[in-house]
Amino acid sequence: MAQSIKPADEDHTVNSGESSPVNSALQSESEITKTLKTHLLRKLQSRQYPKTICPSEIPRALSNSDLAAMGLYDWRNLMPQVRDILFDMRSEGQVEILQKGEVVTAATTIEDIRGPIRARLVLPT
Repeated sequence: MAQSIKPADEDHTVNSGESSPVNSALQSESEITKTLKTHLLRKLQSRQYPKTICPSEIPRALSNSDLAAMGLYDWRNLMPQVRDILFDMRSEGQVEILQKGEVVTAATTIEDIRGPIRARLVLPT
């Protein structure tokens, strides 16, 4: 289900030159996922239930140097992965995914979703 991250294209490269220190220090996809999940959890925990977050808040909060370390030039390239992480967290019972203010059912897959979503931590019991 996880989608791979699209690197910067030739017209918008962050890194030029094979010997660049940034090139040799690019994060792996698992490191990127870990970074995004850490930021997601922090942002979700900062909102009291029933407040929600927009998934784009996470990559938009990353600095240019964070994006460069990921080999990216634009936060939008991270959106599919952020959505994947949220749906994984939903399947683990950590978050609820909402669309048009309503919680989407457990049977709804990421492929079924069209348009904006929001997320929140599950109400503590």
